[in-house]
Amino acid sequence: MRPTLFARASHFPFPKAVVPRYTIPSLESIPHTALVNNGFGEGSYFIKKTKFNHWPVYKKITNQSKITTEIKRIEGDIELFRRDLLKLNPDLKITVNKTAGYVNIKGDVVEEIKEYFNEGLN
Repeated sequence: MRPTLFARASHFPFPKAVVPRYTIPSLESIPHTALVNNGFGEGSYFIKKTKFNHWPVYKKITNQSKITTEIKRIEGDIELFRRDLLKLNPDLKITVNKTAGYVNIKGDVVEEIKEYFNEGLN
């Protein structure tokens, strides 16, 4: 059934819900712990897993004789990460590339490093 001329022409206003306006809180009322910049990178580091949920630890062979272990995707304090690795195994020969965010370790220690990561690098 088609609407009548009266139903088409008439307009019935519906009350709108009253939404309070958002007010921005003052800076003095926000605690420093709630702020976004928490100083990450100074005394802390993070190693992101790959998209397949693996640790970014790779065995690298150059000139068919030199074997190194490469750890990529290190964000934050790389020198602290290096010191933590040396605490776990002081025999490691570690070189750090701060700009690219990776660490090279002399020899094939891929499984050992992955075990450290799985345990939590205490």
